Amino acid sequence: METKWIVFAIILLINAGVAFIIALILLRRPPKDGIRSITFMLFGLSVWSFAYAMITLSQPLEAKLFWLKVENIGIQSVPVLWFFFAVKYTRLDRWLTGKPSQFLFWIIPVISLIFLFSEDLFHYYYTHTQVATETGGPLIISRGPMYWVALSQTYPLSLAGTAALIWRFLRSQATYRKQTPYLIGAVAIPFAINIVYQIAPNTIPIFEVPVDLTPLSFNVAAILLAASIFGLHLFDLVPIARDTVMEHIPEMVFVVDVHDRVMDANAMAQKWLGKSLNEIEGKDPVEVFRSWPQLLNRFFFTEYSREEIEIPGSPPHTLEIVVTPIYNRINALEGRVILARDITEQKLLENQLKSLNHSLQKQLDENERLRLQLQEQAIRDPLTGVFNRRFFAEALDKETARATRERMPFSIIIMDVDHFKQFNDTYGHKCGDMVLVTLAKFLMSNTRRGDIVCRYGGEEFVILMPDAALESAHDRAEFFRKGFENTRIEYDGKILKSTFSAGIASFPIHASSGETLLNLADQALYYSKSNGRNRVTVYSPETSHQN
Repeated sequence: METKWIVFAIILLINAGVAFIIALILLRRPPKDGIRSITFMLFGLSVWSFAYAMITLSQPLEAKLFWLKVENIGIQSVPVLWFFFAVKYTRLDRWLTGKPSQFLFWIIPVISLIFLFSEDLFHYYYTHTQVATETGGPLIISRGPMYWVALSQTYPLSLAGTAALIWRFLRSQATYRKQTPYLIGAVAIPFAINIVYQIAPNTIPIFEVPVDLTPLSFNVAAILLAASIFGLHLFDLVPIARDTVMEHIPEMVFVVDVHDRVMDANAMAQKWLGKSLNEIEGKDPVEVFRSWPQLLNRFFFTEYSREEIEIPGSPPHTLEIVVTPIYNRINALEGRVILARDITEQKLLENQLKSLNHSLQKQLDENERLRLQLQEQAIRDPLTGVFNRRFFAEALDKETARATRERMPFSIIIMDVDHFKQFNDTYGHKCGDMVLVTLAKFLMSNTRRGDIVCRYGGEEFVILMPDAALESAHDRAEFFRKGFENTRIEYDGKILKSTFSAGIASFPIHASSGETLLNLADQALYYSKSNGRNRVTVYSPETSHQN
């Protein structure tokens, strides 16, 4: 077994022993409000901590499961006993003491223990259990429905007990008020740790598995409760402790009275100002903060405020200023507390993060631009800039599906440059490329916004015309043919001209599938090339027959 688990178990055993001893001592004390409840709660905590230690130390899984059941005797009883203690200590227990209603609080704990100690019902409380690591340690549990039922009572009871203590705090005299914050803290610590364990059990860096530290924290709280309430007088140290805390607060704290005089400043404030308390106390803020005019302006705020200022220095510092007004019982202003916290490093980190985020955003934008550029390159013909054959195939499938769904026509014009080989043979391939580029530009300039112009291969181009009926497609094809026939192509000081032949097929009158439609348009193109070129042919059975 790993050393950390042994150490962890030893601490649990020590806490169990301490809680058990304090409980025995309290049994010998005279009756006081809530003393019996907290005594039995300490016994429950002792069981809880001891059983958890045995779970950690035991080797066989059966032994660990046994101690898990024993542990729950403490887990189930502690919240109820804490609640009983709180209401009895605050004397809010008239409705509870000596009445059967107190047994209602034990219904869920008893049912939970029945589920836990039953072989058939155990999985309704813990759906799964396993040893934390291969070398041992505590159990990792998966929570079942009954677990959440029990937890739904635990938290309300803890909050209700805390609410009772707060009520007592608000109504008690000053002498007793000193105790109540400690009582509230005693339950708040384990309550907070248990919430962390329930929500994010893997937040403890020294353990690679979920570990419940609630018994440890509750034992510390219980020791403080017992010692402070029943005779150890720890609360008498509160004023001294508060002064000590005030002097060790890492922020600057100033107190200004209603006449705008600086009445107090903690050690950190004195260090920053380079002045002793004698040089600060009772002085005008203008005199005290002559070198810090930015901070001086905030001393005259009469309402709560929070803002950031920069004070000169080498290097300059950024301070977060919080001004809190102090009012008496008749709501008259008595003074202000000014807290100044150095956030220079934090602001530096924020600025670095902002700069990093800006750089990262620029990089993301550049990546997106490159992605779009690559995407565009993947669907464009590199020579002519029009769409390529792959894109046309996808567009044709989509347009066929849309036209079928909406019962709308569309047409395909496929064209081939006439005598293209002669350009290559006579003037070279660069001249042939110029012819293709010129035709592509001409088509892009004269087609509709929704038309898709593609280079289908070699000297072939195809135009997909959504919502274009056959007659409209034919008119446009003739327009393209005549326009390109009159287009001047300049190459190497020469003025050249070219023509193309075209074939047209239209959906749905010629075919109901895109692939078939393209094939029919190609047959019409072949007819045009076989019958003199420089012409447009609409597909018909006659053109197919001749082909």
